[in-house]
Formats: sequence, C-alpha cells, structure tokens
Amino acid sequence: MDRQPNESPVHKPTVVEATVTRKTLYITILVAIILLVALWAWKAIETNKIRKNAETEQNNLKTEAEGYIVQTHEQHLRLLAKPFVWAVRSQMLEGNMSQVNLYMNEMVKEKNFQRISLVDAQGKIISSTNKKDEGQAFATIGNDADLSNDQTNMQVLQDSVIHLTSPVMGFNNRLGTLVISYNIPKTTFKNDSTATVK
Repeated sequence: MDRQPNESPVHKPTVVEATVTRKTLYITILVAIILLVALWAWKAIETNKIRKNAETEQNNLKTEAEGYIVQTHEQHLRLLAKPFVWAVRSQMLEGNMSQVNLYMNEMVKEKNFQRISLVDAQGKIISSTNKKDEGQAFATIGNDADLSNDQTNMQVLQDSVIHLTSPVMGFNNRLGTLVISYNIPKTTFKNDSTATVK
C-alpha cells in the first residue's frame, strides 16, 4: 500500500509501551485504593476519638449532676428537719411521747424515708419507727460523736443514704437527738448509654 503524503502513519503500540501503560494504570488504581483506605482509617480513628470524648464528657456531666442532686436532697432534708425538731421539742417538753411517735410514724411513711429515731440525752433510743431499735444504744445506728454535736449534722453513707442527726434542745439542756435516715433516689438519665454518634 502506498501512503498518501498527508496521512500520518498509524502508530501501533509496542508490547513495551502497552505494558508501561498498564503498569501506570495499575499503580494509579493502587495509589487511589491506598488513599481511600487511609482516608477511611483516619475518619474511623477520628470518629472513635470523638465518641470517647463525648462519653467522657457525658460521664462527667452525670457525676456532676448526681452530686447536685445529693446536695439538693441534703438541703431539703435540713430544711425539713428544723420544723420537725421544733414539733418534737414542744411535745417532749409537754411529756407527750405518743404524739412524737405519731409524728415520726407519719413522716417515715413518706417516700424514701428509711428510719426516724429519737435518742435521749444518755444515748439510748427512746422512740423509733423501727421498734427493734428502741431501748438500744445510739451506737447501734449512728456515731456517738453526733450526740454531743449541737448542730444538725449530715453524712452520706455509700452514696445512697443521708444520715441526719439534729439536737433537740430544751430551755437549759439537751432533751435528745433526732436521727433521720433518708434513701437518696436512684438517678436515671434519658438516653443513658444508648446515644450513638452517626
């Protein structure tokens, strides 16, 4: 065949050129796959890090909120104890222990109250909502140091019970000590451990 002067020769790739072109294509595909895998791995690591930070922050917020809840219960119990002690005091001064028992039995029926006891000046439990305690020494339910304290004292036992002791003062002497044990309600949070990061 004769070639026309304006026709360019058709260049047929040689075997070496075809192999180089294929290698370049394979290398390009391999590099793209490696880049995609690296990008996916980086995103997975970042997502896990964000998840862990969110969980840590959520746990810190829960702990802080639980602390505030306990403080609130303590404040409310302290506020409640003051007029309750006044009522008990007035009945003790009149010698009306049956009315004191009635007050205590009605109070313990309220939600989360465990036990209410009245201890005399000698440290003996003279009245209690748990009748097994009556006649026992105060040390069976509390700390003897609380009997000499002239202020309302609170202790949180095992993060679940508030133990309040408050003096019942007469005109010139201490008539006794009021002891209240109050269960702190279990705190639950919405979406507890079910929140997921997308």
